[in-house]
Amino acid sequence: MSDIVTHTQRLIIRRAQITDAELIFELLNQKSFIENVADKQIRTLADAQKYIESAFFAPYDLAAPSPYIVALNDGTAIGICGLYQRPYLAFPDLGYAFLDSYSGKGYAFEAADALLSFIRNCGKHKALGAITTPTNTASNKLLNKLNFILVGTFELVPGMGQTNLYVNLLRD
Repeated sequence: MSDIVTHTQRLIIRRAQITDAELIFELLNQKSFIENVADKQIRTLADAQKYIESAFFAPYDLAAPSPYIVALNDGTAIGICGLYQRPYLAFPDLGYAFLDSYSGKGYAFEAADALLSFIRNCGKHKALGAITTPTNTASNKLLNKLNFILVGTFELVPGMGQTNLYVNLLRD
């Protein structure tokens, strides 16, 4: 079985490998990731490898909603995009993050749009969610462009403020 899930003219979306630890280390320690997603406490390459095993490999093994690595066609890994099953949502949610040096170039939209087409064609999910902070303007705009609809806000973690909840009913 190929590790490539889908691709676009500029990008390859593939399963993670343990050798992606450097990307994960850099990505999860970016200020933008910590501010917009969370501090995952990845402090060493060994931590990044353990994160890959739990956040990527475990869902792959269970055929569960999974995140993937986004790479340029030359193989340069630039971010992540995929699905996550949150305990508080009835459907998987779309998540993505890119190295700051590759932000603002349309890669997030391109990767997410390709992944949504792949998911739609598989027919496994009727709807997807997405969560963002209300202040993450770029992510909120991207979700709108991907036909996600803001359905409300909720407090994900007590005392941490409101989180936007989006839904996409995966229609063509």
